[in-house]
Amino acid sequence: MRKVLAINFESIILDNLREGIILLDKKLNFLFINQEAEGILGKSQNFLQKKDDINIIDKKVVKLIKEVKKNLETKFISEIKITDSLGSNKLNSIYLRPIFNYKTKEPSLVYILVKITNLEGISFLNKQTKFEDEEKLMSQLFYGLAHEIKNPLAGIKGAAQIVKNNKSSFETIKECSEIIEKEAVRLENLVNTFKYLQPHSEQSSTIVELSKVIDEVIKLCSQEHRNKKTKVFTNYENESAKVLCDESLIRIIFLNIIQNSYDSIKSSGEIKITIKRAKDFKLNKKNFVQVEIQDSGKGISKAGLVKIFQPFYTTKKDGQGIGLFLSQKIANKFGGFIEVRSILKSGTKFTIYLPGN
Repeated sequence: MRKVLAINFESIILDNLREGIILLDKKLNFLFINQEAEGILGKSQNFLQKKDDINIIDKKVVKLIKEVKKNLETKFISEIKITDSLGSNKLNSIYLRPIFNYKTKEPSLVYILVKITNLEGISFLNKQTKFEDEEKLMSQLFYGLAHEIKNPLAGIKGAAQIVKNNKSSFETIKECSEIIEKEAVRLENLVNTFKYLQPHSEQSSTIVELSKVIDEVIKLCSQEHRNKKTKVFTNYENESAKVLCDESLIRIIFLNIIQNSYDSIKSSGEIKITIKRAKDFKLNKKNFVQVEIQDSGKGISKAGLVKIFQPFYTTKKDGQGIGLFLSQKIANKFGGFIEVRSILKSGTKFTIYLPGN
């Protein structure tokens, strides 16, 4: 017969959790502390039980424990610096929960459970992932930039070589000069685009009324596409929706997206633009303004949707694939972001979220 060993599975599990677990009784005596919690606090379970004084651990943690005992309510702090016995401050999250005895007439406090999670390792992994993502993005940027610069340079070089030939006619020289000028402007626009990726200065931010900027962009785009029968409908639920940003940069977002909507419509169609408060979305306690730009154009394929915000991705014959990438980055600068939904041959809807003023 196989011999069955007496194993304390609960102890094995608790001691190998990545979260620190502390259990206190209603008098705040230490009943249990696992290995991870010992490491976070820098004190062993034997030491804490021997001293029998909760005040020997981090003062901020003690304060939270006493608040839970007093208010009898669960408490969670997403980020807190906890000092260990060596004086080191490390970032953690902490969850405290009162545990009651419900067998009595009135529920009474029996234990306080404390769970502490060390965020230092998670923070490092997040930074490492962010670095890898940025490195991948920069690789795409440099590859795409090299490709985009190569084409106009080839045109400029070819035109210059023709002009260099003394036998070239006046008409040929004029034509080559126009090519050189056109390609030089194309290069200039490409280089200027990347200046918008520089870190944002808060000094250039002002209170911007979005409806005013959008109306100006619509007027500009409608003039350019006046040969198309495109109807534009606006619904500004909050006419005075304002955000704190750089107006020239926000204008680029709307110009790129509204221009794309016009381009997606072959001969006739509709563009609907709505401004409203994002009722179901809040980030860092900030309310968001939601701008929806929906068209009845040709739509975007599923494969295209995956790549749409990548640099130098374009389906246009003469496009550079910078506009939507740049728009997303500008929105990110101001704490916002852009989403897109599309059905091929049915239309596309861009939703721009920006922190409200």
